[in-house]
Amino acid sequence: MATARVITVSAFITVLAWRLGGRALYEHVRAGTALTSYEDETYRFAIALLLAPGVAGFLLGQSVDAAADLAWKARNKLAARASEKRSEGSSRQLLHKAFTRSSNWLLRDGPTTWDRTWKHIRRTEPYAYVRVTTKGGREIVGTVSDDSRIALSPQPRDLYIHEILRPADDGTFYPTKFGLGAFVAGSEIETVEWVSHKGVVNDARSAIHSDQQA
Repeated sequence: MATARVITVSAFITVLAWRLGGRALYEHVRAGTALTSYEDETYRFAIALLLAPGVAGFLLGQSVDAAADLAWKARNKLAARASEKRSEGSSRQLLHKAFTRSSNWLLRDGPTTWDRTWKHIRRTEPYAYVRVTTKGGREIVGTVSDDSRIALSPQPRDLYIHEILRPADDGTFYPTKFGLGAFVAGSEIETVEWVSHKGVVNDARSAIHSDQQA
């Protein structure tokens, strides 16, 4: 699959380059004047051919990321308004479905379930709690936010948790003293469990309320 993509992209770039000066360079090479009479033009064309695709790809990737964020926010707003106003629900629900389909099919979601899951969580949660179980049976609990790092395809599924939590005697989890996070190799991960920060806050409030009543 990766090989097919490289061949396709290379062919596309070659076709564009041919129309944007590649043909003239080809004629200069055949005549033996590419590095003599037309040396400056040859080097400028070579540098542009190496740099332009990378810059264009980066800008295109940023635009896709921005479009995915906008589509996700728009569909969430439409869903919330549709639930509040039942009379306008039909039109809003249609728009919500359209945004849902478009955001689900955007390239940003990635080729695997691992990629799509992390993308979804990062869109919907400012941060989340995670419990990683390794193949050796060890459990690692921590907080995943902007300071954490998740390796997406085609990299190995490594995970850096920037804040590690350990249970105290009362069962409450606290950050480790002077902790700088933990790295978990993707090859060692057995399962990953996520917990919303809202759920943890609500559970804590419920526990406080129960203690006050008692």
